Amino acid sequence: MGSDGLEWLEDSVFAEFGYCVTFARGVSAVELLRRMGCDVANTARRNVIDANRWIEDVAEEFGHAAVADKEGVIRAGEADGWAFAVEDAGIRGVDHDVMAAVSTDTVAVSTFRNVNALTRFLHARSGTVTCTFESARRRDGSDPDLLVPHLTRAGLLLPDGDQPDHDIDEHQRRVHRMMYTEFGTTLPRDDVENGELLAAMYRTPARNRNGRR
Repeated sequence: MGSDGLEWLEDSVFAEFGYCVTFARGVSAVELLRRMGCDVANTARRNVIDANRWIEDVAEEFGHAAVADKEGVIRAGEADGWAFAVEDAGIRGVDHDVMAAVSTDTVAVSTFRNVNALTRFLHARSGTVTCTFESARRRDGSDPDLLVPHLTRAGLLLPDGDQPDHDIDEHQRRVHRMMYTEFGTTLPRDDVENGELLAAMYRTPARNRNGRR
């Protein structure tokens, strides 16, 4: 298992502006991007700065029509048997429909934090969101108690089922520690912060383009 884990996210610029990181076990980075609704016919290796400017750069070169249906960019890689997808201030990995697709025939987990310090964790398996929470004591999903042993070992729940009084940073550190120790997910810090990862644009869902669901 790699040594970086995920806790470093809380010491990074991503925590300031928000992040969403999604993992799928046993699939490739390209396949994860595809499952998240990205245009995998047009990928490129991008660092975080270039990825954030990619849509704007394409619009300047080819006109806004070239990216009229593009909402954002996701970067992806692979580590320790999992594909990971990093969204800078994105939310796609906490969409239940997206996570259902991501988890087809496998297991997927995601962690989210936004600029307003709202958080979310999701666990999905075989096309179903099994457990999701902002507060570990108030869980939702098809099997909300599935991860209780994991949450207890991570200190997100007390043995009596109550929740410790952690601040948001400590809460997220414990969520990320759980993801690392219980599932084996890890996020290579230098690659994510400074390196180039496989990037692809994702399309605005049709219901949003049409102004209705």
